[in-house]
Amino acid sequence: MLSTMRSEWIKLTTVVVHWVLVLIAVLFPIVVVTLVSLFGDLDFGGISGSDLASLIVGLTVVTAMLLGTTAAISITSEYSHQTIRPTYAATPKRVTVVTAKVVVVTLGGVFAAAVAVFGSWLVGSVILATRDSQVGLTEDGVIASLVAAVVLGVLVVWFACGLALIIRNSPATVSLLLLWPLLVENLIVLVLNVLKQPGAADWLPYSAAINATTDSGIGLGRPEGQILFGAVGLALIVFGTGLEARRDA
Repeated sequence: MLSTMRSEWIKLTTVVVHWVLVLIAVLFPIVVVTLVSLFGDLDFGGISGSDLASLIVGLTVVTAMLLGTTAAISITSEYSHQTIRPTYAATPKRVTVVTAKVVVVTLGGVFAAAVAVFGSWLVGSVILATRDSQVGLTEDGVIASLVAAVVLGVLVVWFACGLALIIRNSPATVSLLLLWPLLVENLIVLVLNVLKQPGAADWLPYSAAINATTDSGIGLGRPEGQILFGAVGLALIVFGTGLEARRDA
C-alpha cells in the first residue's frame, strides 16, 4: 500500500495543472482577505474575529471546489491518457489503487485547505492589528468555523473522487462537481417548494455541508450536515470502487 501511495503522490505532484489549481485554491482567500483587511472600513466598530472567520469561510467554499476539481482531474486523467492500464498491471488489486488515490488526494486536500484557511486568518489578523483592530482565535465560534472550512474541503474532495470513479471523464466530472451545488440542488429545492415539501431541502448533501460550515442555523447544522455530505461522498467512492472491479481498464 505504501509503495502504491508513493506512486500516486508522484502522479499528483508532477502534473502542472494540479499545482495551478491548488495554488489558486490557496491564494484566492488569502489575497481577498488581504485586500479586505487593508482597505475595509473600520470606522464603525472595526472587524471582529467572527467577521474575519465568516469572510474566510465564505471564500474557502471556492477553495473546496478547486481542490475537488484537482482530485477529480487527478483520477479521470488516468483514464483519458490510458495510464491506468500500467497502474493496474503493476498493482492488479484495484481496491488498493483506488484507496491509495483517495488517501493521497485527501491528505493533499487537508494540507491545502488548512494553509488556505489559517494562512488567511494569519494574514488578516496581522494586518488588522496594524490598523488597531484586534481579532483573536479565542472569540466564540472562530476556531470551530475555521476547522469546519477545512473539513468542507475534505468532503468536496471525497465527493469529487466518487464522481470521478463513476464517470471516468474529466469535463463531465468537473462540470457535475461545480454545477451540483450551483444548479442541480437549487432546481431540486424549487421542485420541493412546488410540492410543498420545503423541509426536505435540508437533506440536500452539498448545501447541508456548506450551511454547516457557516453554522447559520439553516439546514441540518453542524456536524449533521457535514456527516451527511461525507456519507454521500464515501458512498459514491464505494460504489465507484465496485464498478472498477467489473470494468475494463
